[in-house]
Amino acid sequence: MQILLACDKFKGSLDSIGVNTSIAKGLKKKYPNATTVILPLADGGDGTLAVLEKALQLSFIDQSTIDPLGHLITAPYLRDGNTAYFELAAASGIALLKGLPLQPLRATTLGTGRMMRAALEAGVTNLVLGLGGSCTTDAGLGIAHELGVRFFNKNKNEIIPAGGNLRDIATLDTRKVIKLDNLKILCDVSNPLYGPNGAAYVFAPQKGATKEDVDLLDRGLRHVAQLIEKHTGRSISELPGGGAAGGIAAGLSGFFNVEIVNGFEFIKKLTDLETQIQSADLVITGEGQLDKTSLDGKVVGGVAALCKQYGKPLIAIVGGSRLSAAEKENLGLRHIYTALERAGSVELAVRDAAIYLEQIGATLSFR
Repeated sequence: MQILLACDKFKGSLDSIGVNTSIAKGLKKKYPNATTVILPLADGGDGTLAVLEKALQLSFIDQSTIDPLGHLITAPYLRDGNTAYFELAAASGIALLKGLPLQPLRATTLGTGRMMRAALEAGVTNLVLGLGGSCTTDAGLGIAHELGVRFFNKNKNEIIPAGGNLRDIATLDTRKVIKLDNLKILCDVSNPLYGPNGAAYVFAPQKGATKEDVDLLDRGLRHVAQLIEKHTGRSISELPGGGAAGGIAAGLSGFFNVEIVNGFEFIKKLTDLETQIQSADLVITGEGQLDKTSLDGKVVGGVAALCKQYGKPLIAIVGGSRLSAAEKENLGLRHIYTALERAGSVELAVRDAAIYLEQIGATLSFR
């Protein structure tokens, strides 16, 4: 029997490699003669670099940069020939501010832009940026600034863009923009830049924004869209996925040749997931929290669709599950095993996930 382990990370607990290897340890006890294939997956968000490192057999490059509030840090990226891979969370992620007050009006993507500029200066011409885990709502203007775009207020003084000062930008200058052939942005949402379903109203509250902050940020994003259209002629207001990670995809599309792609679809092709599923007798997938959002552009939903297509039995091993019986059936899941059932509390399930996943692997049945 060949078992394919194709799980995403358990956010805040284990990365995708840790999840899959923990389950594999348990499976070895239950099915010692089975062949277990580990294929860590991601949806383009935080955790994507670890998956790409393994899939492409690359080594991390450590780059000096800054965090969302301007503190000096070192963050990793990957390079494969003329292409460099980045993860927004590495330099502009909310996890970097753990223990510090969240400051949604001050946080910027300058650090991510600084890393991208360093790669371009080192000879890279194509960039791939995975979104997810952001604490910023600056429409990616911090990145744009580091790549050569300049922003000025009505008094012609230069502005370093952040979420809270977007409306102060009166003019911009793109004459010294760094040339890049292609910027591919990986995301798993379809939200537009602004409005009720946009970056500020949907995502900023998770980044510490108050109701007043949200209103201010949304007005800033509207202003940026108008400013960019006036300067470059590019309309970014209704761009599907433009509101992801604080409006990065939309903002950068105003200045660069941007291709917005579904993160899971990108990883699926790069890891040859479809072929791996066709070769498997049993597929196991999972993520930290299984719910309705798992069905739309996420790893579990994507793996489930392929298993249905090729008639492969599928089991989900997750941190916790909020799926109804009907939703479980619709996904084609034979069983759902959760770490929470064994741990008894979310705190223990997060802290000791590796232990519980190994236990599940050692006891699961796919009959």
